[in-house]
Amino acid sequence: MKLIKAITTYVTFKRSLGLHFDSDDRRLRRFCRTMGGADVNMRDVTPAAVLAYLDGKGPVTAGWGLKFHTLDRFYRFAISRGFTASSPLPTDLPQLPPPFVPYIYSNEELRRMIAATAVLATPTSPLQALTFRTLLLLLYGSAIRIGEAVSLTLTDVDLEQSILSVRNTKFYKSRIVPIGPKLAQVLSTYATRRCRLPLPSGDASTFFASRTGHHLRYEAVVTLFQRVRRAAALQREATASYPPRLHDIRHTSCVHRLVSWYRTGADVQRLLPRLSTYLGHAGLSSTQSYLTMTPELMREASSRFERYAHPEMYHD
Repeated sequence: MKLIKAITTYVTFKRSLGLHFDSDDRRLRRFCRTMGGADVNMRDVTPAAVLAYLDGKGPVTAGWGLKFHTLDRFYRFAISRGFTASSPLPTDLPQLPPPFVPYIYSNEELRRMIAATAVLATPTSPLQALTFRTLLLLLYGSAIRIGEAVSLTLTDVDLEQSILSVRNTKFYKSRIVPIGPKLAQVLSTYATRRCRLPLPSGDASTFFASRTGHHLRYEAVVTLFQRVRRAAALQREATASYPPRLHDIRHTSCVHRLVSWYRTGADVQRLLPRLSTYLGHAGLSSTQSYLTMTPELMREASSRFERYAHPEMYHD
């Protein structure tokens, strides 16, 4: 069987289960091109060629493991369907770098970041700084994904009810996201200014817009974020190979919410499933990756455990 046909069948199957599967699709098609393109047969893919694809150039990075696991899942599927008899993947794996750890912003760093959006002010796009400031506050206050935020339309943002209708989700599922009064006021202030921009699709126009009233491109948003991050002097330790990310705001929002629950004595175990639903996750296992253990979270969790294990110490 042609490799590209097996890949297309696999991707179609995964998407039939409700997955976007865009990243895996791109990765597998890149693998196909590297192996020889549309004419290559699965039986012609050699272990040596696969290893060269995995190794790439330079030192082994986390990308090696990402490519390996994508191919491993694909070949398990292909073998189960009889597309090929065996997998050409290596059985001896190299030592991979430690798992990626999201950057959790402190409250002070978030304030610096919001203030730094002023660097985006420009006469040719007078609303750009306010747009990005509002976007950052929304990402932190609602913990929705970046793609979900830039896909919101004017009708998706119900300021009277203080809810967001999130439609362009990772798993093709829509959900309602309630927001607090302070965030609703921020969005209301922005909406007034935004509606002075062109509305190419009427009420269905995008909420966060460029100066022409059109959708903000994800790549452009990330580029603007890096400008803001540098202006706010936010960076990881000197040995890190990557800077703090825009997506880390979602992680930060989750961790800060957990810390707040611990401090107020809330039933965290009961609330975690609600957080998972709020985030649009299919289950708690997905939410766990967002709950990075920070010193602040460790202190609050330890304090909660001490009160549970030694209640006599906390009685008058």
